[in-house]
Amino acid sequence: MQYYRKGPLALYALREYIGKEPVNTALRHLLAQHGPGTMPLATPLDLYRELKVAAPDSLDYLVHDLFAANTFWALETQEVTAHKTTAGTWQVTLAVQARKMVIDAEGVETTVPLNDWVEIGLFAPASEGPGLGNPLYLQKHRLRAGRQKITVTVPRKPARAGLDPNYLLFDWDMEDNTMEVKFIE
Repeated sequence: MQYYRKGPLALYALREYIGKEPVNTALRHLLAQHGPGTMPLATPLDLYRELKVAAPDSLDYLVHDLFAANTFWALETQEVTAHKTTAGTWQVTLAVQARKMVIDAEGVETTVPLNDWVEIGLFAPASEGPGLGNPLYLQKHRLRAGRQKITVTVPRKPARAGLDPNYLLFDWDMEDNTMEVKFIE
């Protein structure tokens, strides 16, 4: 198990999925069982067990992917189009590509099934510069491997949209997660 490579980033990601309090409860429980200077010393496996208890069963796969396996995602937003509806809202369609891989101790990459919750974000124009503006929509959607389309409606005109905009998952190329919205008539 290769916990050490992802450590704090994995804890942050898990906190965003299950909440701050369950993660802190798991850490407090770990410290209560394995206080400083007491035997036996805590191991990464002890932390993994506590986090598995803290997470809901529906996210067991995520705890495993973040802490027990050397898992990476390839999340790409390929196209984002939007049009204004008659109600004055904006309907946005994202064409995305997703894949999940595990790399073993010998460095062999294996594609594994993907049926994961991934954050989808749509953002207003940034006040200055090329970054993301205020979120208009930020929800997790169930993604599967391959190309797929996601359609959401937001109350205001979006500027950028994409997959995992807060980089919660370990992605090979984060530059292609979000892109500018193209407007259609």
